[in-house]
Amino acid sequence: MLKALAKIFNPKNLGDSLISGVDKSILTKEEKIDYFQKMLVLYEPFKLAQRILAIMFSFCFLLIHLATSIVHVFYILKEKSTDKITTIYELNNENLGTIVLIIISFYFAGGLLEGTVNKFKKGN
Repeated sequence: MLKALAKIFNPKNLGDSLISGVDKSILTKEEKIDYFQKMLVLYEPFKLAQRILAIMFSFCFLLIHLATSIVHVFYILKEKSTDKITTIYELNNENLGTIVLIIISFYFAGGLLEGTVNKFKKGN
């Protein structure tokens, strides 16, 4: 038991461990850039999945609009009134429109803004 404690509290090993820990906790700019580049490579599949989910959700929203548009055409031909179909459009936009806009802006606007900022930085 004393040998195990001696290994743990050995001054040479303890000093090396402390120096190694401090060195790993303080990052230089180059190390930060290296870690960030590694993180970006690992983040790529997640970004792709985000975009697929955003497109799938938007597709459902647009499919509802397409279905109501088709029904709208047939309803106009038969009834000559559009009050009920207009109500469906309004409900779809009120309930889903804001959510779809937030999702689309969250998933796609970040890359767009980042690309725009980088373009202006390189231009100046």
